[in-house]
Amino acid sequence: MLKLSRVSPHEWEFVYPDIYGDLMDEFHRGCELYEEGNLDEAEKIFQAVLTQMPDHLDAIHHLALVLSDRNLLDEARDLWEQTVRIGHKAFPQDFEIERDLLEWGWLDNRPFLRCLHGLALARYEDGETEEALKLFRESLSLNPGDNQGIRAMAVEALFELGRFEDALEITMKYPNDIMPETIYGRALILFKLGQRQEATAALQKAIGYLPLVGKELLKTKHRLPRTARPGTVTLGGADEAYDYWERSGRFWEEDTAALEWLREIMKQTDPKAHRGKYR
Repeated sequence: MLKLSRVSPHEWEFVYPDIYGDLMDEFHRGCELYEEGNLDEAEKIFQAVLTQMPDHLDAIHHLALVLSDRNLLDEARDLWEQTVRIGHKAFPQDFEIERDLLEWGWLDNRPFLRCLHGLALARYEDGETEEALKLFRESLSLNPGDNQGIRAMAVEALFELGRFEDALEITMKYPNDIMPETIYGRALILFKLGQRQEATAALQKAIGYLPLVGKELLKTKHRLPRTARPGTVTLGGADEAYDYWERSGRFWEEDTAALEWLREIMKQTDPKAHRGKYR
């Protein structure tokens, strides 16, 4: 049975039974097979691990990934629901929500954080934006360092809900961030809130760090870059810019004034902008 152990006044770590360590070699072999695309063999191994340890969070999570890759999305979501219930059961009564931490730096916390992320994404893809946002917020509260990049999805969800002040609050917690969702998102939020001077400064900073994102947003035709690889993006690359446009470009496109503002700032920041490069 899983439990949490306090490692400092407001920091906790998951503790697993002894069998967990005994199963790691087998579990990692399943992960290798999954990465190689051998879903059938990977599934067999994850199922075998779960036969021996039914609450092995990482095995359930990876089994959910296998089902998701087979487009069995409801079954995958059911597994992520199960993992989050298991994880929450381990929280002791004196665990202080929104104050206590389950940080990524403690390796044994990572399985639960991955499961929380998996369920949040499943709910978001199902159109349950409010429910997904609760999980995004829970993850950011437990692990504010956000090694998983969940802040990007939280900002996207808040844009979806039109809650711009809340989205701004998240972006301001990561002032040195260079994820497109936070750095370009902050600029667009400030623009929508009528804080034009602050918005322009934020946009100039965003363009300075990630100029390809601005160029992608202004294109009339968008093509997946040949450099794109499934599941990964290149920091500052054309694939990152395309990925941001694909997920969040609609928030710019639905606001013609924001696009024109972006075009003007791009002209000031990028001397090539006025020479018809956005096609």
